[in-house]
Amino acid sequence: MCSTAPVHVRPQDTLADLLAMLHTGQGDPLSGAQALLRAHPAFVAGHCLHAALLVMAGSEDALPALAHTLQRAEALPAGTVSERERHHLSAARAWLERDLKESLQLYGDIAANNPLDTLALRVAHFGDLQWGRTAQLRDRIAAALPHWNDRMPGYGHVLGMYAFGLAENAEHAQAAEVGRRALSFDKRNAGAVHAVAHALDMQGQSREGIEWLQGTSSDWTCSASYAPHLWWHQALCHLDLDDIDSTLRILDAHLPTGESAGAPALVDASALLWRLQLRGIDAAERWQRVASAWAVTPERGLRPFNDTHAILAYVGAGRQEQAERLMKALRASAERTQDLQGLIAHAALPVCEAAMRFGAGDYAAAVQSLLQHRHLAQHCGGSRAQCDLVQQTLLEASMRDGQWELARSLVEERIAARPHSEMNHRLIRRCERRDRRCRPIAH
Repeated sequence: MCSTAPVHVRPQDTLADLLAMLHTGQGDPLSGAQALLRAHPAFVAGHCLHAALLVMAGSEDALPALAHTLQRAEALPAGTVSERERHHLSAARAWLERDLKESLQLYGDIAANNPLDTLALRVAHFGDLQWGRTAQLRDRIAAALPHWNDRMPGYGHVLGMYAFGLAENAEHAQAAEVGRRALSFDKRNAGAVHAVAHALDMQGQSREGIEWLQGTSSDWTCSASYAPHLWWHQALCHLDLDDIDSTLRILDAHLPTGESAGAPALVDASALLWRLQLRGIDAAERWQRVASAWAVTPERGLRPFNDTHAILAYVGAGRQEQAERLMKALRASAERTQDLQGLIAHAALPVCEAAMRFGAGDYAAAVQSLLQHRHLAQHCGGSRAQCDLVQQTLLEASMRDGQWELARSLVEERIAARPHSEMNHRLIRRCERRDRRCRPIAH
């Protein structure tokens, strides 16, 4: 049964519970922070938490609420605000002013100077993922760990972050070990479950991944923030094993695609549907549902990674005009927010353009575009498992265009990285047969 945070009289106790909810992925810390501030409007640490959660939302839609909480916090008497809290508010203020990299750098500075501040550490960790700073995902947490010990509350949460950083740096065995250790402190830590799932996925150990997720399901299926994504990971394992029926069952039963789904769930649904489309699976009706949900999702803009997946949905659903409007909005977002210019111009837009060419059946153009931006697999704003979609699209486009030498080279790279992946071995056999499966996306 899903648990909720207990209600405390002291705001500090409620804050501790909300931080645990954030780190474990259980409950709704944003609603909890709002309730905390209604009860204690002068509690500065509560404003810091609320602001940090709105920063990590990565959404234009969150900016008015961020402006409001900062205005309230900054109006409090100076003597009631600690130096560290002022730094938190300054970091959030930089985000509000669209100085995104500065904001995340400031959160990182707070964590460096106060390694027990798990809120700052969490936001900096989020920033390292968003900006593709793979080594920092590991090293920032590694620098904080010597200041912790296993008798301190929150130690398991820090271990969970470290496990994910290790997995993203291909240190798979250690990532799995650290992730399992994190769960020994708090088995509800869905982030630690996720880190182990990543370590298994990046080695192509799909059967082990399914067993892991099924064995821990009671600990993560209640997580509003992690459950859809962990179902997505389990679906990828089934897809790797060529179990299409199980993949579709998970998609239909566990990945929200309605108008209230929210961007993270829609990202997972779009990414899974695109992978199915690469396999030649007709998903026309499902594409329409997901595209309709993206169409009513509040304006995004501050996370091009999300917008790229919305483009995939529009391409899959044959909604060319909506795709082109979102491309225009992405360019406008780059003009409003200087930090996004490079990410949008050199990452998001090339992938979106290649997806549109792929959807139209122009595989040669898709190959040409993606070959010029292969670095996106490391800098797309998501995890390595998520960014692998770029490489899979390049590989499929090369096969459908008959570029077999390139295709075989790409598959051999994949086998070297994921030697246990059954899908990779099916792909090498396909190269040997030279089976194009050449068909544009059907609408």
